[in-house]
Amino acid sequence: MRYEEEVINKFKKIAEKYGLEVISGQGTSNRICSDGKIYFQFGDLRVETEDYTIVIEAESGGGVTNLVKYWYALKKCPKDIKKPLILFHIYHQSSSNDYASHLALWDFLWDIMSENIEGMKAYRYTYTREEDLNEPLSHFEEYLKGSPSS
Repeated sequence: MRYEEEVINKFKKIAEKYGLEVISGQGTSNRICSDGKIYFQFGDLRVETEDYTIVIEAESGGGVTNLVKYWYALKKCPKDIKKPLILFHIYHQSSSNDYASHLALWDFLWDIMSENIEGMKAYRYTYTREEDLNEPLSHFEEYLKGSPSS
């Protein structure tokens, strides 16, 4: 099953409802810190609002690369991210214990990152059922409306 694609499509529909362009894929328009052969994908899905750059990273496995690359980009390539960056990191779990160590590392790393960088907020969500996505989808929509809750 293509969990990541299904999640991205849900966020895409909300962004399109507000007439916002959705940027995704591996092309040059969706890269940060591009320097020859080194670059990072600027989110599985990215939306630019007047106030924010909002990025969705969807995972069907564990890992923190899609969190720490933004720390790197904000420090090494600050011109690539011009507005406050909002990251929604969505992890699919088959059970509540899936990737528990990866999620603990994400939380630990974000605690350190948030004390050492400005201009970024990150939110980690997990889901096992489709209805578990309601909270991050609603939170995302709050940012699109310009009235985010913390």
